[in-house]
Amino acid sequence: MIQLQRALRRYYVFLFLALCILLSRYWQFIETQEPGVYLYAVLSSLGYAFIFLLPVVLLVKLATLLLRPGLAGQSSWPTMSVYAIAWFAGLIVVALIFADMQLFMLYEYHFNSFVWNLLTTPGGLAALGATQETTRSLIGLGLLAGIGLIMILVACHRSSAPGRPAHSRRPSLTKLAGLLFVTFLVTEGVYAYSKYTGQEPYLQAASVLPFQLKTSADKLFKRMGLAHASTNELKVATGQVNYPLQPINSLPRDKYPDIIWLTAESFRWDLLDPQITPNLWAFAQKSMDFRRHYSGGNRTRMGMFSMFYGLNAPYWYAFEEQRVRPVMIDFLIEKGYRFSLRTSQSFTYPELNNTVFHDMPEGTLMEALQKGDAWERDRDNIDNMIAELEGSETSDPRFMFMFLESTHAPYTFPSSAVIRPDYLREMNYAKLNLGANIDGIHDRYVNAAHYVDQQVGKLLDYLDASGRLDNTIVLFTGDHGEEFMENGHWGHGHNNYFPEQQIRVPLLLSVPGYKPQAVEHQTSHLQIPLTILQYLGVTTPPESYSLAGNLFATPDYLVVGNYTYMGVKQGDTKISFPFKATDYFRYDVYGPGDKKPSREVSAQIVAAKAALLDRVVQESRRFVR
Repeated sequence: MIQLQRALRRYYVFLFLALCILLSRYWQFIETQEPGVYLYAVLSSLGYAFIFLLPVVLLVKLATLLLRPGLAGQSSWPTMSVYAIAWFAGLIVVALIFADMQLFMLYEYHFNSFVWNLLTTPGGLAALGATQETTRSLIGLGLLAGIGLIMILVACHRSSAPGRPAHSRRPSLTKLAGLLFVTFLVTEGVYAYSKYTGQEPYLQAASVLPFQLKTSADKLFKRMGLAHASTNELKVATGQVNYPLQPINSLPRDKYPDIIWLTAESFRWDLLDPQITPNLWAFAQKSMDFRRHYSGGNRTRMGMFSMFYGLNAPYWYAFEEQRVRPVMIDFLIEKGYRFSLRTSQSFTYPELNNTVFHDMPEGTLMEALQKGDAWERDRDNIDNMIAELEGSETSDPRFMFMFLESTHAPYTFPSSAVIRPDYLREMNYAKLNLGANIDGIHDRYVNAAHYVDQQVGKLLDYLDASGRLDNTIVLFTGDHGEEFMENGHWGHGHNNYFPEQQIRVPLLLSVPGYKPQAVEHQTSHLQIPLTILQYLGVTTPPESYSLAGNLFATPDYLVVGNYTYMGVKQGDTKISFPFKATDYFRYDVYGPGDKKPSREVSAQIVAAKAALLDRVVQESRRFVR
């Protein structure tokens, strides 16, 4: 029993040090250089390493009390069982922190409700785009970690054998544990104080560490007479959906056009290029090319939501929960449109089946191809669209939707689509070195975009050759953009950050009767529904169902969002802030080049934009009661 206790104490010390090393990897994301903030981060890491270790200690203690290993000899099954529990619990804790660290290194968010939703929603895991190489590497890392911990336990057991010099460490370890617990309490007190008084540098430093408790002591500080920082606990777009605000009326038409709506995953604006996307480039010369167009967010949900509803990102949650379809889709159903909806991803993630395409009429085709690489699914979906159009015998207007997936990481394509031969051959997320590999990753993205262009080109050629283009609205855009370390990030959806690369996308729109033109003013996904509906004859005042004008109007500002944050873009300035209570409230300001100005300049900008920010918040409450 004594040997077991000694071995376990040494094992706990090893786990504690391993957790401290993992937590120290997060410090590089602390924005301030203030020594006090760094000291706080170090002490918080020590405190949280102790807290993360505590479940292992308590679980092993419980197992020891129940199994009583000392009564049956040191090699008995109770002893082995206690060791096994210590090994497994330690492995789980280390694996969780390591996985969160990898997630944060790539995307700068921790395990949260979004990640849980990703793991539990059908199609969520597939949306990550993890490769087989990644899966094999993760399994390999798990095995290595498991074997490593077994070796550590064996070493701890042998070094604690009877006859070896016995140095009593129990009192010192108990004191150390007490000191670490006090450190944890103190740093949680600092967090609570910082939250109450608005000490943003400390709050930001705390936000980079995983599984924060976000301790609050507002009542205590209020009784102590401390001044409370003025913060906005925003509640936007929550409540009963009230949309549209009045019935949708329209002028009659003799004939309604077909609509083909093509959206490519993570397709940013600068992919529209004569070498990368020659078919789309040629199509741009024959359509309306909106050259300064922006998505309504840097996540697929928000990109899709904004382009079909014309509403700000926070509305997603209430509309998804209450299963509210867009006015535009309701109008098309009323006018007798037949729907053919395809995706190379899933209709359940993002939850288009609960929002844009919820409760579609009988006869609607909703096809989500799942087999093969994304480029193969894109090819098959486009071929199926062409075959459907070729076999069409009805005169009813048709709405066809296609969500192309090739340009989502890991950016897949056949060898015939390679125009950048120096692409990274293997996209292994577990081994990815962004600093060394980003050019090769971007080359993969370009090759994937070239392949998307080939497939869209097939469809456009068919529409042109068959004469269907004369009575078809064709739209091509991206759900959002993609960053390749231009501002220190890879991918999209980085919390409070909305750089150009993540939100700016192409928009090509061919409308019967409208002349080709290059539109140079700034536009947004939120303006698309109103543009389509007005063309189809809707006369209802736009403010009753949309938050933006049509694409031919120049908006004074743009609103973007993701799962937790909203951003307001006006000129070269962006201001972001959380609209959910999952993060501490603050305004983050970004100027030209998406660079942060000083705190003093940021405060001045926020003060100057106060009326605009309030207007955006009020707009995000218009369609709920």
